[in-house]
Amino acid sequence: MSTKDVTVVLAHGAWADGLSWAKVIDGLRALGVTSISAALPLTTRADDLDAINRAVERAPGDVVAVGHAYAGAVVAGASSDKVKALVYVAALAPDEGETVAEVFYRAKAQSAEALAGRPRADLSPR
Repeated sequence: MSTKDVTVVLAHGAWADGLSWAKVIDGLRALGVTSISAALPLTTRADDLDAINRAVERAPGDVVAVGHAYAGAVVAGASSDKVKALVYVAALAPDEGETVAEVFYRAKAQSAEALAGRPRADLSPR
């Protein structure tokens, strides 16, 4: 996949909007890479999935879908065969079928398990 045949679709996190990608879009444009920002309504995950899928469908060529934070879960749900790669930027990366809430509980459980295995003296801040 060459940069001439791909569009980068950028999805913002829950406390941002599409404008948060402006400098990234400018930088990609300078490199000759087409990119667009998907405006997620942040009303429901289903609405956000609809928005990312619309953005992917209107994008020319193959797509690299990029999700920041919460939008990692959104790009993971992109259903088009045009999506050839996913990029997670400090983002949630749910397992197939896993909900956003389950990701948080999984992370909390893994942290607790890690702490439970460390000696008490190792729990102090480093």
